[in-house]
Amino acid sequence: MYGYLLDFADADTAQPTESVSRPTDGSPLDLFMSDYQRERQRVYDRADHMVRSSRYPHPEVECAKAEAALVRGEAQISRARGEQLAWLKIMLRHHGPARYGYRNPVDLVVSRLDAPRHLAREMVYLAQRLDDGLIESIRSGELSYSRVLEETRLREAGASAEEIARTRDLDPDGIRRVRQQHQRMKRDDERQIFDSQYVAFQPSLDGSHVKMTGRLGAMEAEICRQGLDRRGERIMPAGVERPDAGQRRALALTTLCQDELDRKPTHPATTAEKVRAARNRREPLLMVVASNPTAEASGFEQGTAMLAGGRVGPGTVDLIGCVGRVEAITTEGQEIIRHGSRSGIPPALRRAVLARDNGCTIDACTSVYRLEVHHVVPRAKGGDHSPHNLTTLCWWHHHVAVHRQGMRIDPQSPPRRR
Repeated sequence: MYGYLLDFADADTAQPTESVSRPTDGSPLDLFMSDYQRERQRVYDRADHMVRSSRYPHPEVECAKAEAALVRGEAQISRARGEQLAWLKIMLRHHGPARYGYRNPVDLVVSRLDAPRHLAREMVYLAQRLDDGLIESIRSGELSYSRVLEETRLREAGASAEEIARTRDLDPDGIRRVRQQHQRMKRDDERQIFDSQYVAFQPSLDGSHVKMTGRLGAMEAEICRQGLDRRGERIMPAGVERPDAGQRRALALTTLCQDELDRKPTHPATTAEKVRAARNRREPLLMVVASNPTAEASGFEQGTAMLAGGRVGPGTVDLIGCVGRVEAITTEGQEIIRHGSRSGIPPALRRAVLARDNGCTIDACTSVYRLEVHHVVPRAKGGDHSPHNLTTLCWWHHHVAVHRQGMRIDPQSPPRRR
């Protein structure tokens, strides 16, 4: 990159006295420097000189100046890492972490350097494996910290000297991929990975959202990724702005679980299941409790939450008004004074609206995925269950566009072009 800088006359681009990374031709330290890197260093040395000069206003030269400054900064960081490795090796040699009361060297580095744990692991890894000569070469700038790290890992993975030599022109990510090919995966390793799979839900401190974490095997993860990606594409109607891949997968996972919860038993086993099947009415799977009068007075911005769970807002309340039902429960202490269903779109009316509209009524939408009935004027704003206040929306426009992203339907819009 920017090799054209070598075309400038040497008199106009005199070399600085010390290069960013000193060449080491013929030295054992040259193990970590490729021909490409040495050639690129010549270019950076030219640009490094230009950084100190105002004689080169050409945009490409300005880009080269900026790149040289970035490379110089990275080289300084690499040398600083070498300095830290030297001192860390001394601490390890004298059992410093145990003397200071740390369980392991990584905890010491995280605490004393205020460093992220992945960086602490890398530094301890190298300090335990490199000799003083290699660490001094990193500190002096003759070797790159990141390249030494990746090639050391590659050597431990079992790569031969010839295989390591073939990676000299690869970037660190390329070396990492080669290392993965050399790592062994035994049957016991596969069994352990399979047995350690999990999915966990961690509620936030304020209860407004939940963090989902987990661990899957490579094959299981690829199945989930492809399945969620395919489903994420299917639920999106044509013409809408595409969210990023992560959000599409979250929406796909939600619909996948919702389909399972909505699935009716093939053969109702109990009397209760038979009655619900006959009424075409499912029991509530998700319950939102709105504490009156706080909830209604705030427009459901306060006092609404999942039953024994996280907080929700007015958008969720409006959504329940469309796809669920509202039950009025009056309590006094531990006594339930009154309870019963107060409102909800009757199942027969839902079917009539779906038959009338015969698809999503958003203008130009052709999606038929999970068609649902929606209140044009929300119940919270005085809307009712009359047929002219009900319209059919696909899952995307109902759950995402309207109730999550704030899209509003004009009551005066044509019934088939909302």
